[in-house]
Amino acid sequence: MYADYGYYTDGYLLGRSPAVPEAVYPYWEKQAERVLNQYTFSRLASNFGLITDEVKDCTCELAELLYQADRVSQQASEQGGILTSFSNDGESGTFDLSQSNFTEEGKARKTKEIICRYLGNTGLLYQGV
Repeated sequence: MYADYGYYTDGYLLGRSPAVPEAVYPYWEKQAERVLNQYTFSRLASNFGLITDEVKDCTCELAELLYQADRVSQQASEQGGILTSFSNDGESGTFDLSQSNFTEEGKARKTKEIICRYLGNTGLLYQGV
């Protein structure tokens, strides 16, 4: 594990309320690890000495994003989809979801933003030899 629940609550959140419940945190932390391994060419998986506080914080923030995106997706499917427009008694409106972090494109954009913010200056994202 790159960042266990104890680090998530004490080291990352610093007293704030957790967005990811303890019971499901290991699953979402593992999903965040998989994403990080894609971006870092599995350098972290092959050398645990590279797991710094920046990597742990990145893992925690990614786990939160993935968890929250999944919850929004589940809620939308239970309700028949994400509401994009409505009409009621002569009033109507449309929601612009193009900038949402919970669409697949938005989640990918936010994932890259998080990873670059934490690991951009570490050399872990470098593709060369």
